[in-house]
Amino acid sequence: MPRHHAQPAIEQRTIKVKDGDNVVVARASGHTWIALLGDDGELVRDQARQPETSFSVPAGTYTVATDGKLASAEARKVVLPPLPGADAAILTLASDAKDQHPVDGVGELAADGRSYATITIGKVDANGEPLRRKSDNDEVFLRSTGGTLQDTNGKQVRSVKLSSGTARFRLVSEPVARIVTVEALGRPPLVGTEIRMEFV
Repeated sequence: MPRHHAQPAIEQRTIKVKDGDNVVVARASGHTWIALLGDDGELVRDQARQPETSFSVPAGTYTVATDGKLASAEARKVVLPPLPGADAAILTLASDAKDQHPVDGVGELAADGRSYATITIGKVDANGEPLRRKSDNDEVFLRSTGGTLQDTNGKQVRSVKLSSGTARFRLVSEPVARIVTVEALGRPPLVGTEIRMEFV
């Protein structure tokens, strides 16, 4: 008789995040992952196996799930410390590449050397509010561990300039299946960021 291994039980708890709260904090034990779910399914999964995990979220209703024992899950307000310098800000990156495996949040491109994703750079303050002033025209330096970086006209670039706090560029795939990291770096006090993409 073939043996059938029992699937681990999934524990879930619904959390309502009110206006003013910005973090869901979950504590679990005996788990390999803790995930946060929204109306459209799983949003993010933490597999660090730490006893406490925090998810930054806007107001709304969410579900915390884990394959271990869920000890607690609650919404809290966390005040972000101000960044040094009056003009300190943070860069953000978002891609239009589809994520076929939404549990990892990594956009995918065909590994054919031709396909590309458009990546949007944003500039936000320490509270995550967009900075869209005319003075938000910083030069942002780009780096990738694979593929080719181009402007929106197809010209290879190593940097782009923000216009009212935003800019766009392309990541063109290479004919090798692998995960690459794209970095956006600014001059201090502008804080850089990165995004992962997968060639499949």
